[in-house]
Amino acid sequence: MLFGPVTPARELARREIDLLLHSTHLTINLPQMFADGLLDTARGLRTRLGDKAERLLHDPARLEKFAVGLDYINASVTTPNFELLYARSRSAWQVEWVHLVLDLKLVEREDTLFCPVSAAQDFGAHVTSGVAGLQSMFAEQVEPWNRSGLTKSEPTHPQAEVLIKGAMDLAHVRELLVSSGAIEDEVQRLAAHYHRKVTTRVSPKHFLWPARLKHK
Repeated sequence: MLFGPVTPARELARREIDLLLHSTHLTINLPQMFADGLLDTARGLRTRLGDKAERLLHDPARLEKFAVGLDYINASVTTPNFELLYARSRSAWQVEWVHLVLDLKLVEREDTLFCPVSAAQDFGAHVTSGVAGLQSMFAEQVEPWNRSGLTKSEPTHPQAEVLIKGAMDLAHVRELLVSSGAIEDEVQRLAAHYHRKVTTRVSPKHFLWPARLKHK
């Protein structure tokens, strides 16, 4: 091949993808993350914290349907998983959640998985790996969704996922996106309390409900 094989890194560059996002709850999960110095998987939390871990798991039913998810951290590219956040917090989602911007090199790991729909759908039957898995997130048609009106960096299905294996050191978090200055102040207060240094950015556009989704 003239320009070498297609790789996840090349696909990210071709699609001009510059954001890998994991959303976390401001008052429930973020303090635990700062205390631990890492973003942990569901299995890791349960192993370390026992029954106390359950308050950190916002969707245990998802893990029952998708046991593989116990060992992975879910993420999205370009935009957050808005529907998931609304399902968990309803109208308060914009002030209860922040978005961690993760190192894009995590996408290039051989054990990173991809799903063009919610990873828990059909018990994980749609989860794949490698560059083909990444490309599946941008198929022309995914269930009722098509690419009309989308930029080339946006996945076709609004709940498409990237799954990153294992616990993640905070060094992989480039910055935290927040909805307002007040939320930014609270994140920095928590970080200082746990002796963590983090970069925050107020980014209202990442907290706006997408026009293609039904109004909430």
